[in-house]
Amino acid sequence: MKRDTYPLIVYIFILILFGCQTDLRPIDERWQFVSGKREIAISGISPTSDTNKYLVVHDNKKKGQLRVGLINLAADSLYEGLKWPGETLPIDLEALSNIPGLQNEYIAMGSWGFCYWIKLDLQSNTLDLIKEFRIPDSGPPLNLESFLIIRKNNNTYATWAHRGSDNEESILFWGSISLFDDNINISVEDSVFINLPWPIKSKRHMSDMDIDDNNAIWTSATSDPGDDGPYQSAIYKIGNFEISKEKLYFNISDTFPKKFVFNNNKVEALTINGNKIIFATDDENLGAAINFSVDGY
Repeated sequence: MKRDTYPLIVYIFILILFGCQTDLRPIDERWQFVSGKREIAISGISPTSDTNKYLVVHDNKKKGQLRVGLINLAADSLYEGLKWPGETLPIDLEALSNIPGLQNEYIAMGSWGFCYWIKLDLQSNTLDLIKEFRIPDSGPPLNLESFLIIRKNNNTYATWAHRGSDNEESILFWGSISLFDDNINISVEDSVFINLPWPIKSKRHMSDMDIDDNNAIWTSATSDPGDDGPYQSAIYKIGNFEISKEKLYFNISDTFPKKFVFNNNKVEALTINGNKIIFATDDENLGAAINFSVDGY
């Protein structure tokens, strides 16, 4: 190949690259800075009954570090750390799901599948610990970063995901959960591999997920090369859940077009609130920020 053809190849590649981005939804790039502290990096987020407030979890592991916090978009100080409601601190909280039908009640999940049912009191900004349970067959080699509770027709289901890597796909699991029994049990009914095309290196196919009003699952795929980045994230709609004869089924998408792209942040937390998707980052040594989709999803 002649040396003078390289500039032309680079130019064509740039045209293709930007051409592939034209179908992406607009994003407000004015990220709201939450904190520059690594301890406050956000690994899970969920709405509260106050439209300005979001509960968040942190993947901290050391004694004395925060596990949970509250973001208040209407306050001068955007973030407030909350005391964990128990003497034994959870390790590496990676996901937070609200419990549909219960106000300000959530399941926080650690990467080894340990789950904590917590209730938030917005009057006192305190938490109560209701129950603890563990996802079956969790722990290494699985590294769980996504968890959701789904309630339909008086039935309750759970879905969770192993994040994956460059060399392995993510695994999306689902099944029924006896959330309201004295002893909480999860029946693992099925799973599917998820392989998302971008980012390309240091990838995690599923860093978080949420479900919209059409039962579609949205997930964040990230590139995480280290504590100082550089980071990349893409948001995908990977399929939808349906219920037939009281069983939950997942219909995976034929293709995975990127819906949103962030070239400088690791979006490790997302949640859907009304017609908006809320994105929050675990940018490690660079801290955390929060952002919103402009025109819905």
